[in-house]
Amino acid sequence: MERLGVVVSMQSGCSKCGKPAVYLRRYTSEHLCSACLVLTTIDRVRKTINKHKMLHDKDRIAVAISGGKDSAVLLHILHNIESAYPDSEIVPVTIDEGIQGYRNEALESARELSRSLDLNLEVLSFDELIGYSLDEIVKRRTSSSLGACSYCGVFRRRALNTAAQNLEADVIATGHNLDDEIQTVFMNILRGDSARIARTNVPRDMSVEGFVPRIKPITEITERDVVAYAHHLKLPYHDVPCPYAEEAFRNDVRSFLNDMEHKRPGTLLATLRSSEDMTRAFRQNPTKWEFTRCQKCDAPSPSKLCKVCEMLESIGG
Repeated sequence: MERLGVVVSMQSGCSKCGKPAVYLRRYTSEHLCSACLVLTTIDRVRKTINKHKMLHDKDRIAVAISGGKDSAVLLHILHNIESAYPDSEIVPVTIDEGIQGYRNEALESARELSRSLDLNLEVLSFDELIGYSLDEIVKRRTSSSLGACSYCGVFRRRALNTAAQNLEADVIATGHNLDDEIQTVFMNILRGDSARIARTNVPRDMSVEGFVPRIKPITEITERDVVAYAHHLKLPYHDVPCPYAEEAFRNDVRSFLNDMEHKRPGTLLATLRSSEDMTRAFRQNPTKWEFTRCQKCDAPSPSKLCKVCEMLESIGG
């Protein structure tokens, strides 16, 4: 039986320990009991961190959590892994966009999870950062303006970077899973912007001054694995889609990739390996990214005005 991507099968023994299996990890053909599901998921994340040299022993890690399942699993796994490094520190960070009737519930899930791990949640709002909530931005934009997701993405990135700088964090960890990553790869290729694949996966030691380095520890964990992990550990998370969600293009790509992964398990992981090869190839002939300072806010920017200030001007801010 499959429910929420969680396979319950009492007829098969765990491939690791022989106990009754509760989950089938299709791309490895492993039947897993609840304990081995959790342990193997943590181990996959640990290997990803080590392979890409994402973390150092004494890091202060700002973990971006939205209240959703991906960031909940990210925080729980990092808390487990970093318990072996007493000089490291985890600080969960939530960005409050100001979406009436949505963000409050997600924020409570983030608080509940943080409390359960004995961590203090830091919250930074759009209103504090730019003087407007996302609801207000949507009301102020003109008919020819960008969609809500475009504004939100730019302002969220700035808010996360600002929060991490205020916390003197060494790195920002985000909850992009394997499905997210491959969807983005395909979208960039279909838009004719394959070079962006390299730009969105910048190694920690190549980060631009003024930006806190970002890492994606769960990029080798499928969304299905994420749901299973959260389900079996009963992690608190908010599972209601954002009312402004409007990415029809991503939804089309998601449907195609879900179908391919179902028919040919391992498709997503194979595509990730190909994207890593593409990234290495692009870096052998790198395009120079020249950053100056925004004339208005002094943030790092490839143009006279950074994207945040451009967008604020477009809504009369």
